[in-house]
Amino acid sequence: MHRRDFLQTLGAFALLPIDAVRALDSHSLARPQLLALLGPEAVRELGIRYRAATPGEDDRDVLRSTLAAGLRPSIAATVQRDFEMGRTVLVRGWILSVTEARQCALFSLTSGVAGRGRHAY
Repeated sequence: MHRRDFLQTLGAFALLPIDAVRALDSHSLARPQLLALLGPEAVRELGIRYRAATPGEDDRDVLRSTLAAGLRPSIAATVQRDFEMGRTVLVRGWILSVTEARQCALFSLTSGVAGRGRHAY
């Protein structure tokens, strides 16, 4: 992340009440739009596989902070920007934006039993 982007993100979060940031972390960040399309089991599996392939992001706090820091101005806009900039990953035959993959990973850690590193891409 570039310094200017970081400062803009920091400034945007400074304007939000702390309860809004907590709500964003606990609900929106772990609820990818793919959930409605694929269902919870498929999204959980995508998240497990992404975490297995990206061990540095196999942590709730890391995923939450990374996702929250990258929002510009919304999750949907960030996903779109990821695709425009070629920030994508291939997971289980799906081309996902990095943001979507991270959301799936966070979902897999926060919804039911989270498998750990059993699968590869």
